[in-house]
Amino acid sequence: MEYSGVPSVTLIVGCGLSCLSLITLAVIYAVLWRYIRSERSIILLNFCLSIVCSNILILVGQTQTHNVGVCIMTTAFLHFFFLASFCWVLTEAWQSYMAVTGKVRTRLIRKRFLCLGWGLPALVVAISMGFTKTKGYGTPLYCWLSLEGGLLYAFVGPAAAVVLVNMVIGILVFNKLVSRDGILDKKLKHRAGYDSTSLQMSEPHTGLTLKCAKCGVVSTTALSATTASNAMASLWSSCVVLPLLALTWMSAVLAMTDKRSILFQILFAVFDSLQGFVIVMVHCILRREVQDAFRCRLRNCQDPISGDATGTFPNGHAQIMVGTVTLLSVVIRD
Repeated sequence: MEYSGVPSVTLIVGCGLSCLSLITLAVIYAVLWRYIRSERSIILLNFCLSIVCSNILILVGQTQTHNVGVCIMTTAFLHFFFLASFCWVLTEAWQSYMAVTGKVRTRLIRKRFLCLGWGLPALVVAISMGFTKTKGYGTPLYCWLSLEGGLLYAFVGPAAAVVLVNMVIGILVFNKLVSRDGILDKKLKHRAGYDSTSLQMSEPHTGLTLKCAKCGVVSTTALSATTASNAMASLWSSCVVLPLLALTWMSAVLAMTDKRSILFQILFAVFDSLQGFVIVMVHCILRREVQDAFRCRLRNCQDPISGDATGTFPNGHAQIMVGTVTLLSVVIRD
């Protein structure tokens, strides 16, 4: 296969299908945003952004090998977004761990999410470019890290470390979910407004909901189950998406560095398009919050974020409000 400055049809199809899937997901989330606004949704959108930008840069890099300056910048941003996609998967795992352990998520913690997702990759790229003085960022044949001199480890090393840490966090989250206390941790009950010495809710509490200033609306009786479900969904998502992400970017590197091999380009196209489809399936079609949001949207439900509540509690603490359906009973302990 002769080299040309135009991306192959295989690469265009793979990147195009992946971008189309993720942009569709972003549009759906934008339409349903008032119903599904949460830390998990924000993390997902940032993750999708990193993948879309990576796909665009892969195609751009195929046409800019003759322009040294543009090729260096393309390689630097590609390095950044590749690492960012791994870091956002790790951020989702961290968020799940904090949820199941009952940690109160303050604005400082949320800023740390952003620092991990975007700041860590930027730091790695800045250090790499500073030490090498951009030498190895782009070659006459491809706009990617040079395979000579060990610069490629600036991508492989951090990516492998992220995968390892993500596995450790996943094990901790799973262990917490199946432990004796599990998701019914006292801290979570406290965040939900429960006090075992003063207030006991009878079942079921139809129409009684918890409005969280930061995390949206959930049912009072289903708060713990919802947290557990979200944590397990995030854990399952990481188990599926992370290996696929690694395979996709590995095949992308091989496709960029060996343009004569159609096999690597086909593998990348398959993995990349499959990655976009899997993300849409896991985070949209199979996600219960999105399904409920669709139903609420069709029924013109009241905006759960800007409803009738007159006040909010800081740090995402829950506010109890009575819905339109009758509250069955509330038993006050002596």
